[in-house]
Amino acid sequence: MKKNEKEDSETSRLLGGQNTSRHVQLETDSVPDVVTYGSATDEQTEQVVSDTETPAEEEGFSCRRASKRQILSFICVASLNFSGYCYYSVIAPFFPDEAIKRGASQTVVGLIFGCFAVVNFLGGLVFGKYLTAIGSRFMLTSGVFVGGSCSVLFGLLEYTEGTTFIVFCFAIRSIEALGVAGFQTAGTAILTHAFPNNVATVMGSLEIFTGLGLMAGPPIGGVLYDLGGFKTPFMTMGGLLLCCCVFVTVLIPPQPDEQEGKTDVPLLSFFKIPAFLIACGLAIIVACMLDYIDPVLQPYLIKEFKTSPVRIGLMYLLWAAIYSVLAPAWGRLADKKKWVPIMVPLGMLVTSVGTLILGPSPLLTDYVHILPKTEWVNTVGLAVIAVSVGASLTPIVNIMLWAASDAGMETNFAMYGVVSGVMNAFFAIGDLVGPLGSSALAQRFGFPWTSTAFGGLILFYMLIVVAFYTYNGCLKTRPSVPHVIPTEGERERLLA
Repeated sequence: MKKNEKEDSETSRLLGGQNTSRHVQLETDSVPDVVTYGSATDEQTEQVVSDTETPAEEEGFSCRRASKRQILSFICVASLNFSGYCYYSVIAPFFPDEAIKRGASQTVVGLIFGCFAVVNFLGGLVFGKYLTAIGSRFMLTSGVFVGGSCSVLFGLLEYTEGTTFIVFCFAIRSIEALGVAGFQTAGTAILTHAFPNNVATVMGSLEIFTGLGLMAGPPIGGVLYDLGGFKTPFMTMGGLLLCCCVFVTVLIPPQPDEQEGKTDVPLLSFFKIPAFLIACGLAIIVACMLDYIDPVLQPYLIKEFKTSPVRIGLMYLLWAAIYSVLAPAWGRLADKKKWVPIMVPLGMLVTSVGTLILGPSPLLTDYVHILPKTEWVNTVGLAVIAVSVGASLTPIVNIMLWAASDAGMETNFAMYGVVSGVMNAFFAIGDLVGPLGSSALAQRFGFPWTSTAFGGLILFYMLIVVAFYTYNGCLKTRPSVPHVIPTEGERERLLA
């Protein structure tokens, strides 16, 4: 009897007094070994298990069951996604041609698109590491304000040309990139913390608003450009972002990082995890696929098929509509860890087919003679990319979170901030490599060969992803070899 009482007290001491996620995990792992010690231990065990159940697990991603903080956080970030991507895509139908008329070469146009990514990359890493020190709400609202103000300033470049136009394009885009890096990093971290067990589903649902912004942007840009010239689209979108800044400032609820305070997270330790590096590379490749067409597709369609800006806007509209409708479904699959090694390579394979259709590739028109060189073929290529790219994009945050958790890192708001910042930073690298590479290649070889080269790039990385998951699966299924300690006689023979 005394022995049982002693064991009960020891078990209660081990189970109680710790609140961190790692200790809770250790305690729940030990539950099967201690439930037989007595009724007091059983009650304590049930309390520990109930404490480990987070509200997100009970609520899931459902507006009917979500808390007020979750709903407001999602509404605020979703409205920013719509406004930000609407502004991002509004320039696609007219800006490349307008910049060339004002003295910029095709390569300089790509650099104007790409310089945004350099600053965004650096800003994402810094903001992600110091998110809890700066404050997620402040970073979110101030980033939106900077982005909207820069949009208004960009519209004033209508009165410049030549070198002055180019210099101010670079300056305003760089400052704007800091604001975008701030609100993207904070917004992703806020939603990841609000829905920790439905991250990909939430991100996929968020892509609906991204797609709506991408759908609305090009047609609005084409119409506003026809109505008021160069400055009208920028002024309109800038005013929309500034209105969103006021809206978010009023509605965004207090976030947990305001109570956690400053938390130091070793950023470099994340890059020592192989799965995390694979996710970083995947972010670069996906961003390349999304952005390489921006500076080169519009001039190609105008030159080759005499396509009007309004029709180009409608092509982007179709692309965004398909992407936004399918993104939540990809997100639900991406929340299931076993599906990710299958859906990511398959999505990349189909995306590479879409890039070959876009142009179309000379491999399909001049060598195999499968496709005609017409405008509708390019529309089909955009649709194929829109269908498949979500399979590679939506799992990225989950892959990073799983990798960090498997490496033993503590799950808190600071870790969500680092993951959010790193993801946005490596997306920014793709935003740089995509437009810059496509502009240089299109100027030398033309758009069809450029699209072919990017299709080869995604196929190459698909092989890397397949090799990684195959090797990782072999490691998990490999039987463990028991460690045998040699005897004294064996040790002497080995030394001899």
